[in-house]
Amino acid sequence: MSSITEMPELVMEKIIEFSDFKAVLTLRQVCRDFRNFIDDLNDSKLPDSKFTKIQILSEKKDNKIILDFMNSDDSSHRLEYSEIGNSRSFNRKTTLLGNADIVDVAIPDLELILKFQKSTLEFLYFTFDDFQLQNDSSLHVLPIKLSNMLNVSGRKIKTRYFNIKTSDNSQIMSVLPIAEPETLQVLNLLSIDDDEQRSNLHSSYDDGVREIELDEIVKTEQWKNAERMNCYLRVLNLKVEYVSHFPRLFMKIPSITARDLDFLKTTYISSPQFKYAFFELIDFNEHDDISNLWGPAFDSGYSKHFWYFRRKNAEEKILRVEFSLYYRTFSYRTSELEDVLPGAVVQDYNEG
Repeated sequence: MSSITEMPELVMEKIIEFSDFKAVLTLRQVCRDFRNFIDDLNDSKLPDSKFTKIQILSEKKDNKIILDFMNSDDSSHRLEYSEIGNSRSFNRKTTLLGNADIVDVAIPDLELILKFQKSTLEFLYFTFDDFQLQNDSSLHVLPIKLSNMLNVSGRKIKTRYFNIKTSDNSQIMSVLPIAEPETLQVLNLLSIDDDEQRSNLHSSYDDGVREIELDEIVKTEQWKNAERMNCYLRVLNLKVEYVSHFPRLFMKIPSITARDLDFLKTTYISSPQFKYAFFELIDFNEHDDISNLWGPAFDSGYSKHFWYFRRKNAEEKILRVEFSLYYRTFSYRTSELEDVLPGAVVQDYNEG
């Protein structure tokens, strides 16, 4: 009797093509011939795993790498790689890795699974813990090796939301180019200790928020193509020209000048796509300058000051600018004319 592995390649390819993702992974474990045949197949001949979320993270507490793959029904598959005991766990089965480095084991596993992901992800998460001071751990090289693997394969990951939580700015540039620019809609840059910061939002403006410079990031196609940007790292030396194209924006910055505020106002009143922009500051010292540019603000009596501007070619839409003295925030928002506070003045549209 002939072995199934002796079937014509075309027949084998059809079997793979009409099998689901789990079945192909199971078939790959049957024998070396199946594994080699599947690994050598063109990605287009493999079934779609149809994941909606992928999370890649390193944990300093337990010296682990975790790969999570989630489906639309919220079912998930998790691979854990632990430096403690040097092991890999999947479906409650643990395999000892001997002398192998867990990073060097996790990267090929991820590369294999990504071969099956054809549809666009809703969310792609990266969390890279701070391993810089741990000389006995190799996990700090995970972003670099991940980037190298995808660069060699030429693979881009199609995702709508791209999220990275890190303590090291350089790690952002390691993985941001992984996202396919054409499908990317939302870019979230988070601090590794951001959960604690957001739970105490506005409680302190000297809260040790991690800092970032955007000089390299703004050159990427991912930055240029995203429709929404949320940055919970504090941006240093911000050039507002880098962020004025985002229809939706949240950003932490040390301060902002009246000139930059006016540039953003002029840009937003002319942009039909603009929805909102929110800037959280440490301080703002140009009250007189912005009043000279825009005129006196409308004081709501709650430490909030408002300006209203008509937008280009929009009779019922206005731009509302709000400065909160208490929270030290400037926000811009497209609003309805009917939402203007009683007694406030709406300034006519002026391109200059």
